[in-house]
Amino acid sequence: MKKALLFVNGEPPTHFPQSLTQYDYIACTDGAYHSYLLQTDITPHFIIGDLDSLHKQPIAENIEIIHTPDQSKTDFEKALLFLVSKGIQAFDIYGATGHATDHFLGNLSVAKQYYHQYQLTFYDNYCYFFFLQKETTLTNVKNKTISLIPLTEVHELTLTGFLYPLTNQSLQLGGFTSLRNKAIDNNISITFTGGDLLLFVSL
Repeated sequence: MKKALLFVNGEPPTHFPQSLTQYDYIACTDGAYHSYLLQTDITPHFIIGDLDSLHKQPIAENIEIIHTPDQSKTDFEKALLFLVSKGIQAFDIYGATGHATDHFLGNLSVAKQYYHQYQLTFYDNYCYFFFLQKETTLTNVKNKTISLIPLTEVHELTLTGFLYPLTNQSLQLGGFTSLRNKAIDNNISITFTGGDLLLFVSL
């Protein structure tokens, strides 16, 4: 599975992947490049977007500029689709939270649209998170704080390996959710039969 590291323009990350060699491509939106990536040692293969955030700072010759002026899509979605056209199926995404809350919710909306097709994992300065498939096992998470947030009604949720286990529980916004739970085993499992469910794991 080909994998990309993607930076978007939210709160600047305070930590980065320990190794960049696991990625086939590194890319960023033009806003992320100007806001913070330019100040790091990370050189992306691509800068993607409508280019409204790129100023006149020099761009290294080995960085390819991808102009995507379509205003019907966010720069995040356009970056995803461009990388998909390069064969990418898995993404580690930094900078998708913080700053403007509407941008964060917009990024979640894009992820909700594509998570059944591609593996999308988000990282911020506090946790990592992703949309769950209906059967998921996580490893090496003992003592981590874990929250589950349903974006649509979730049916028959079962949690094992948690401080507060659940069996065949329904979750919904405005109703029961599972916030600030804790993994008590190194390996935990989550199953459910329907709905769109986000999992947050503390760093």
